[in-house]
Amino acid sequence: MDLKQPRKIVLTGPESSGKSQLCRQLAQHYNCSYAPEYARFFLEQYQKRYDFDLLLTIVREHLAFQQKKIEEADNLIFLDTDLLNFKIWEQEVYGKVHPFIEEKIPEEKNHSYLLLYPDIPWEADPLRENPDNRPYLFERHKSLLEELNRPFRIIKGDGAQRFKNALSAIDELI
Repeated sequence: MDLKQPRKIVLTGPESSGKSQLCRQLAQHYNCSYAPEYARFFLEQYQKRYDFDLLLTIVREHLAFQQKKIEEADNLIFLDTDLLNFKIWEQEVYGKVHPFIEEKIPEEKNHSYLLLYPDIPWEADPLRENPDNRPYLFERHKSLLEELNRPFRIIKGDGAQRFKNALSAIDELI
């Protein structure tokens, strides 16, 4: 069994900052795997409402889903969010974080991050909740990445420029 792990690049940041689209574009560009945002899939598939207890179920399934995608990957994989997003989400919505998330975050220490700045227009959809505080949530993500000493680059710009900036950042990270 090959124990070599692919490089993991996580796209993180506030809602409607282009994570999902950019994740797909990067995977296509690098001809590699990606793991879409599991929470979105879960909530769209099963229910749009959630509570603190259901989030723990989503987190556990998110980890299993991403692990399967990682095992299928070769040298590089893009991950649309990780446990840091869940931590911030829970803190913002409930003022607390499941201990399970706090226990598992150190296991994701081999992730590098593209932190997407919210300089693109907000796109409403039924699962998005925070149109007015994206700069604040961006700073929450940035502070947490710095606190955990995780490698990251901030991605700004719109459309083709955002993609080009992401490619440059990936070159720096890997």
